[in-house]
Order: sequence, then structure tokens, then C-alpha cells
Amino acid sequence: MKIVVDEKYQHLTDEIGRLPQRMDGGEGEVVYDSRNRVVRFAVDGMSLMVKRFKRVNAVQQVVYTFFRKTKAERAFLFATEFLKRGIDTPQPVAYMEKRHHGLFTTGYFVSLETPGTETSLLLREVQDYPRDLAEAVARQVVLMHSKGILHGDLNLSNFLVTSSPSALYHFTMIDTNRSHFCDGYPSDDECLKNMVRLTHRRDLYEDLVRRYALLRGWDADETARRSLALLTRFECRRLR
Repeated sequence: MKIVVDEKYQHLTDEIGRLPQRMDGGEGEVVYDSRNRVVRFAVDGMSLMVKRFKRVNAVQQVVYTFFRKTKAERAFLFATEFLKRGIDTPQPVAYMEKRHHGLFTTGYFVSLETPGTETSLLLREVQDYPRDLAEAVARQVVLMHSKGILHGDLNLSNFLVTSSPSALYHFTMIDTNRSHFCDGYPSDDECLKNMVRLTHRRDLYEDLVRRYALLRGWDADETARRSLALLTRFECRRLR
């Protein structure tokens, strides 16, 4: 087992290193269980979230062993990069990689738990959604793009939102391991393509891209037309 622990948590290396075994043994509180599994553990007074990525197939074992960083390592490195660029994401604690006969099989990413509600529950699932929250989401996307960040899965479920007594929204971005980075704004086309996963609810999607366009000083009608065409193509590819 390869174990890499952030320097701030080096004193907990042994306990962190036991988390995969505890998780595989059924310990901890299951938070999410689908393609990947997320389990909550209490360690040294902290609430840690352990994400176990889906076990890779034989071809991927070779790829992730010799040619490409694993999702676990990218989750750890990219979380650090998000924070470095001023975008909030759960504090990375560690990542671990299991190997069998020298080949990578399973990855684990450990982070501090961050409070917040999935923004999709407050926008996509509500008929008369709060317009100020939609505006805040658009501003968050502009902010990330301005810092050269293209979140790899920019859907509303990956925006954890909290609000303060002054009604200001704060976002913590999760599931960042497929992101891309550049200096300054990505190209306009890259920005529009990046937003295609925001939501399949078309009235909400159009509202979000129009707000984004206005914040960027773009033509809102043209941006909406292009973005809806991108969404249609994206949906058609998924149905093939």
C-alpha cells in the first residue's frame, strides 16, 4: 500500500493508513455508495471523508501503474491546486494506492469533511428556484475560469453551498480529480464546453449561462444559443 499524507497530518500516518482496511471491513458511516464509495470516520477529533474509487480493470491497472496518475493521487494534488488558486475545496489529508503483483488496483482519497448542501437540491429540484443562488453559481464559475480552472465534472451536485446571516453564498467544490488548469482564462469555447454538465434542466441551464455571459461581458442571446446546442450534442452522445 502506497500512503502519502499531507505534512500537517504526518502525526496521524499510522491511523490514516488503517482507514482502507477499516472501510473495507464495513466500519465507518457510509455517506455515498455507487460507482465510488464515501465513508465518514472520526479520527483524532476530526471528521474525515474517505473516498474509495472503483477498482480498475486490467488495462487500467497497467495505465495507472506506469503511464498516468491515479484518480486518488489527482484528487489529492488537484485539491491542493484549487486551494492554491483561491477556490475552496475540502482540505486534502492523504491518498493511498493498493497494488497487486506490482500493479495498481484501488485508490483512496482522504479529506476533511466540509459542511454544505448540494446546490442541485436547491436549484434543479425546486420549480421556483432562488435567483440569487443561480447568480452566485454563475459568479463562482466565472471566478474559477478567471483563475484558470476547468472543473472536470462541473455539475451542480459538486457545488456544496453554505449561506451566512447576511445571505451571502459560499461554495466548496468537490470531485475535482478530472479538472484541468491553465494560466488565466481558458478559451471561450473551453469555458462554454465546461459548463455543459451543469444541469439537464433547460430553463435553469439557460438562466445560468445567460448570467455567466453577462458577467463576462458577452452577448447573452448568442451565448445561450451556443450553449443549448452544446447541451443537445452532449445529451445525444450520452444516449448512443
